[in-house]
Amino acid sequence: MPRTALLCVLFLLIATVSAWPQDSPQSPTQEAGRWSLTQRNGTWWFVTPGGEPFYSKGVDVLSGRTTSAKAATWQAFDWRNHFPSEEAWRAEAEGRVAAWGFNTRGGWSDDSRQFSLPLTVELDLGRLAQLHWFDPFDPGAENATLRIARDLTAPYRGDPRLLGYFTDNEVGWWNTALFSYYLQYGIENHTKQVLWDLLHTRYQGDWKRLCRDFVPSRYVRGFEDLKLAGGVLKLKPDGQGMALVNRFTALCAERYYSVVEYALRQAHPGALILGDRLPLYYNQHAVKAMRDHVDVISTNYNLEDRDGWAAPYYFQGLAALSGNKPVLISEFFCAAKENRSGNGNNGHLLTVDTQKERAATAAAAVRHLARFPNLTGAHWFQYYDEPSGGRNDGEDFNMGLVDVANRPYEELTQAFTQANAQLEQEHARAAFDPAPAPQAVPEIRPASHPIVLTDRTTAEWDKAATRIQGLTAPAGFAPFGDMHLAWRPEGLYFSCLAQSAMDPRHLARGKTFPLSEAFQLHFLVQGPRKTDEYAVYLVPVTHHSYQGEWDIEPRLYRCENGRPKSRIATPGLIQSMGKPLPHIAFEGLLPARLLGYKELTSGLTLKFNLWSVMFLRDMSMTWAGLPPEDGGTPWRTTRVVRLGSQ
Repeated sequence: MPRTALLCVLFLLIATVSAWPQDSPQSPTQEAGRWSLTQRNGTWWFVTPGGEPFYSKGVDVLSGRTTSAKAATWQAFDWRNHFPSEEAWRAEAEGRVAAWGFNTRGGWSDDSRQFSLPLTVELDLGRLAQLHWFDPFDPGAENATLRIARDLTAPYRGDPRLLGYFTDNEVGWWNTALFSYYLQYGIENHTKQVLWDLLHTRYQGDWKRLCRDFVPSRYVRGFEDLKLAGGVLKLKPDGQGMALVNRFTALCAERYYSVVEYALRQAHPGALILGDRLPLYYNQHAVKAMRDHVDVISTNYNLEDRDGWAAPYYFQGLAALSGNKPVLISEFFCAAKENRSGNGNNGHLLTVDTQKERAATAAAAVRHLARFPNLTGAHWFQYYDEPSGGRNDGEDFNMGLVDVANRPYEELTQAFTQANAQLEQEHARAAFDPAPAPQAVPEIRPASHPIVLTDRTTAEWDKAATRIQGLTAPAGFAPFGDMHLAWRPEGLYFSCLAQSAMDPRHLARGKTFPLSEAFQLHFLVQGPRKTDEYAVYLVPVTHHSYQGEWDIEPRLYRCENGRPKSRIATPGLIQSMGKPLPHIAFEGLLPARLLGYKELTSGLTLKFNLWSVMFLRDMSMTWAGLPPEDGGTPWRTTRVVRLGSQ
């Protein structure tokens, strides 16, 4: 390693040690060569083999080689276009990323021992062992997975730089998709057998009872027909089929995580299992299933907007569902339309206009993320831009710290250099927002800036100040989104950041999507004259920009006892951010006149409630009272809130 690179690495280690909370006891002793985890003052850290705390600041795909044929024409980065040897590229790359404040090789990175940076390895274990989306309940799955795990881990056993293993990438626990997928198999598939038994037991062999929750395809007339390949059961509107779909999801997840855990514990005892890199979304039943089988929950994360905001519900939810397991952001990034590689940024992931904006977004994001106490680090995707015009699968993003010609994006790398140097101190002070006092009167803050409902962004929101605290989900689960409220004289502004993997194709329906199965955000307001209830219903529609994806169309209704009564015209009042599912992002305005006031003023008190229902009535959450699943009636429950001042 060049002397400059060595100095950078030493500086990072000194900075990390100095950030350790001084009033904490010494870190635990470690067996030589092994990484572990520890919690100090409520905050999670990795622990190096030498016993030092470590917040992982990683770079994914820190690799000099590309699989793209475009490298031959210099449209993709490859070390052979710029260096006399791969060793020369490694020396420069490690010196660069260390100088920029990174300390970990993320997924798909060069695993050469020439690098001194700690390494995380993505194994593709479940895919290679044909677990998820194959037949995880095959009785031979344990032995097959163990055999493959031994081969995959062999190069890393005994290497003290191995931080841990990702079992797979974006396995994805898409509940309705899993259910429909395995129904298509014949009964010889062991996972189909589990599903058939689950259905038969749940409905006690009574086909009529099953048909209250599901609509079978034309040629499926009974349980015996369901044993055949090609069976279809679509969810029935207003039925209770999602409970069974989620139970099947939990069984599949439990099986996957238990098999890969057994294999890795046997193949490489003591190595950290970092999970399967959840894909910008998580299923709550799957998180509960994984918690006893992984050391760290890894998740890829898409930043919410150009302000670099990371939604607290996402990380607080992981903590609540997993018993406060540590979490690692295995992938995050921001692209810019202005870039030197000719990337078109052809997907829905966060893209801003300029490299200056990109740098500001990235720096804000790493600081936001470090403030979550259950995080152990965050890995940027990736070292270089994707090839000009897209990689082999068509994805085409300006993701790189460097472009395809090996030139750093200086504004971005300078921003990382400054932000990364502060993250250990930020993380040492990390804490979730405290729960509000039960008798406290919540304040709705005034909007700090005018809110524009036509610009497809929520960046003007002061999200920390306007986020609603104290949303309650059914017992054993967590809120599935963040709700924000702010007021101005013209009315009450709201925004929502949430997630759902709902696919409308799995619901039996006619030409219109039933409102009962839509995502719902309800407002109950007791004004000067009467009590009014309004709700925003999100109806899935074909996305205008991304083929095969679903957008959300927000509609405003006047309601009664939680049900829509009449639609209200909403020109200029509500907008979706245009992100396809599983992203849910929208904002809107309830005009003061709908609440019974000429205008809203500071100090005004309201009797108020806010609650939300997920697509397919999968779950609900409420601000006052209990969710319906726990016997609550939020359309009859209010709390006193006050409109605050600046």
